[in-house]
Amino acid sequence: AISLQIIQMKILLIALFLFISCSDNEQKLLPASSGNINNISIVTNDELWNGVVGEVIRENFARPIYGLPQIEPVFSLSHIPSKVFSGFATKSRTILKVDISEKEGVFNFKNTYASPQRIIQITADSPNKIIEIINENLNSIYSTMYFNEIQEKQRRISKNLNKTQTIKNNTGVSLRFPSAYRVAKADTNFVWIRRDIETGSVNLFIQRQRNQTEQSIIEKRDSISKIYIPGPVENTYMSTDLIYTPNTQQINVGGKQVFETRGLWEIEGQFMAGPFLNFQIKLGDDDFIMLDGFVYSPGSTKREYIFELEAIMRSLKD
Repeated sequence: AISLQIIQMKILLIALFLFISCSDNEQKLLPASSGNINNISIVTNDELWNGVVGEVIRENFARPIYGLPQIEPVFSLSHIPSKVFSGFATKSRTILKVDISEKEGVFNFKNTYASPQRIIQITADSPNKIIEIINENLNSIYSTMYFNEIQEKQRRISKNLNKTQTIKNNTGVSLRFPSAYRVAKADTNFVWIRRDIETGSVNLFIQRQRNQTEQSIIEKRDSISKIYIPGPVENTYMSTDLIYTPNTQQINVGGKQVFETRGLWEIEGQFMAGPFLNFQIKLGDDDFIMLDGFVYSPGSTKREYIFELEAIMRSLKD
């Protein structure tokens, strides 16, 4: 009886091993997905894409990003007609699939044709019903796609991280950012990192504030910039452009309540300006962290730079 139990146990272990091996092989067999960050493939027939359904998709997913000096969409959309959705087209990393079907709803799939991959499928029996479903589920669809892109950007960043401990040592928090960034300036409770690009620079400062005075986010931002972020000429510094009204909203980052502000910065009297993204995070009673990402890149698009800064800022750990 004992030997029979041992044989049965061995058979069970072999079956389990084969199952796990098959599962691993299935994962390994999936090809790598393709697609730039913030590019979405819209898979639907020409009639839907060229009609009101397409208009609603473009209006909501290609709307302009607030806080950039020129009009740039949140997502770049590429239409793939349903009839040609096969082969290489199925390897797109982020897909919004819209179909006429008796089955109604929003369906979410991961790693169907490639890895990593996210597919959101919307189906209903008429164009009007599809629009209704999009409008009812817009926030969740948009959030799923946006944070999928943040996650992918963070995954790409993690492949080549800067290992400096300066931020942790000076501010008590840590961030995951690419090795292309260098520490430009460090002081008690303050670090400024930057990476040079062909047309300028991408920057982020981190400031820990204790026993702070009653200042608005913009006043705090400008007072820090006045001390640490100089302009090209003596007695000039970065400040917030108040002609373009900064927009502040409350968001959640890693379980923490954060005030996110988007707007434009300038250096008075100089032809220097660009977009910024600011997080103010409360860590405890009268203990705050301010993260401020800003881009100087005249004559170029800036969406991807600001998005990279957001991905870095969302990696905050205290």
